[in-house]
Amino acid sequence: MTSPDTWFTVYTLACKGAIHRNVTMTTRELGDALDLSQQTASRRISDCVEEGLVSRAHTASGMILRITPKGRKELERIYKNLEIAMAPPSDEIVIIGEVVKGIGEGAYYVEVYSDRFEEELGFKPYAGTLNVRINDEMSRKAVSQMKHTPPLIVQGFTNEGRTFGDVICYRVKVNEEINAAIVIAQRTHHSQDILEIIAPVSIRDKLKLGDKDQIRITVIPLHLAP
Repeated sequence: MTSPDTWFTVYTLACKGAIHRNVTMTTRELGDALDLSQQTASRRISDCVEEGLVSRAHTASGMILRITPKGRKELERIYKNLEIAMAPPSDEIVIIGEVVKGIGEGAYYVEVYSDRFEEELGFKPYAGTLNVRINDEMSRKAVSQMKHTPPLIVQGFTNEGRTFGDVICYRVKVNEEINAAIVIAQRTHHSQDILEIIAPVSIRDKLKLGDKDQIRITVIPLHLAP
């Protein structure tokens, strides 16, 4: 993870316009902007260059500096974290469901979409899905509320002449312990009361679950997701 000293240097350059164009600065000018000595500013910019956050070229009039795509992504990460920290708390969406036996098709589709799930969700899913039945009206309302929040969309694709549709994903936490995702495929043989959940581990094994055991599913709003 980028150190505070380094990302603050990138932030300072962004304020000078280096996120959109080349900016020419001397180490003395950078030191003044950071309220540091010229020598320390020189080390800071060298650290940024070594980490691939800033590009640098030396000229007679100073350094030509520009924030790289990696540097921009780091600033966006910090910006997102600040948004999360400053956002007012919101009511949790909690779904209570009963573990049920699947129909055997989950493992195939998880494997087919595995790379795409990993790209969008940040984890490689365990083969198969945990199937959960919603039995009470309060949890049905919670599911409906979840579906009115912004989802992650895993784009469909075509492979060897076969079309695989988009998959809608909602990040969740199972029993306050396992980061996971509810996945809703365009084509499914499950009823509306069955939710399919993927995770980087076997949820059944990790939580020692059997059929008919109850679990608690907490929906993680998209802006709070890791």
